[in-house]
Amino acid sequence: MVIQKIRSKRHYSTQKKQLRNALIKTRKAFHLISEEYKNNIAHNLIKFLHLKKCLTIEKKIALYWPIGSEIDTRPSLAALNEYKILISIASTEKNNIKFRLWKPNAKLVINKLGVNLKSVEIKKLDVIICPLIGFDKRLNRLGRGGGYYDRILLKNKNAIKIGLAYSTQEILSVPIEKHDIRMDAIITEKFIYDNAYIKGTVL
Repeated sequence: MVIQKIRSKRHYSTQKKQLRNALIKTRKAFHLISEEYKNNIAHNLIKFLHLKKCLTIEKKIALYWPIGSEIDTRPSLAALNEYKILISIASTEKNNIKFRLWKPNAKLVINKLGVNLKSVEIKKLDVIICPLIGFDKRLNRLGRGGGYYDRILLKNKNAIKIGLAYSTQEILSVPIEKHDIRMDAIITEKFIYDNAYIKGTVL
């Protein structure tokens, strides 16, 4: 039984690695021609957060600062900044993620895993918005493999979990392991996929 579990884990790890390599190439290629799509994604994100009543005073919404070919969150940050909510950014510190208060004039230091901020840490988040490499219609997320977001999402079980992606990052099925956490919504430039399997196009 133990040997079987080890073999199964290795199988999933190899499968995920192969998927990541292929999907990163796809994302990079699409990213080069997707300048306008970041605004569509921001539009869909605000629409979804309105529906979930998450744009009210003192709601705590956490995002990430884009690195490489990740979805550019800067239009989303600009849109969210119009509301009286607490916005935080994922700050990578000692192989860990902490969400720290973000303001338009915040100073960001880029590191190997993302960015670092020196502002106050925001806890007990209402919404966590994650980058991803791949996803499926069941709202399973394929991340970079470090487990950083899995740990954060586990600590914030009551938060609404949203993944941002290009439509080209959708695959038939994401290989799932015990520690993986499903999203409540995946938002692309075309569709909003939520946990009721509803598609709502804005184009």
